[in-house]
Amino acid sequence: MFSLFKKKEGSVKVVDKVWISEKAKWKGIIEECKKDPTAIVIAWFSSTVSHLEALPADTTITIYLAREVHSSPLAGKKILLAEHHPLRSKEQESFRQWQLKEVVVYSSLEEPLFKKFGSDKIIQMMKQLGMKEDEAVEHKLISGAIENAQEKIAKKVITEHSADSQQEWMEINLPA
Repeated sequence: MFSLFKKKEGSVKVVDKVWISEKAKWKGIIEECKKDPTAIVIAWFSSTVSHLEALPADTTITIYLAREVHSSPLAGKKILLAEHHPLRSKEQESFRQWQLKEVVVYSSLEEPLFKKFGSDKIIQMMKQLGMKEDEAVEHKLISGAIENAQEKIAKKVITEHSADSQQEWMEINLPA
């Protein structure tokens, strides 16, 4: 028998924490690294690494660019992703190579991946519902919606070209 709600075979569990603003997301990452100084933050794009390195923090943050990560330094550590890669298949492939069972992804509705799917309206609605900027939304339905968005993007990408930022990736890889 089949199950509609069963995790896809071979996929790594992704827990999404989504903030309204980028500023709140960065603050969330810093706070998590204060709670667990052994946590490792991984970014898909070099511009994100640069931004993380420039954050004023009273704690040390261990940051890696995804393409430079090997599984050995990740063993037994809490892994935080500073963003989603636009292609879910690329994320899942990396997660398996890194031998992860679960990963937490920190996102903001201001990111290009979310803007592509009308996040401006969602931001307005969340503010009208009284959500504060420093609150993260975390739910399986949100993770499912992000996965669906990534799959829609994947259908439009003919050949993937690397980029320094999520915005640049969208501009280079998605036809107008």
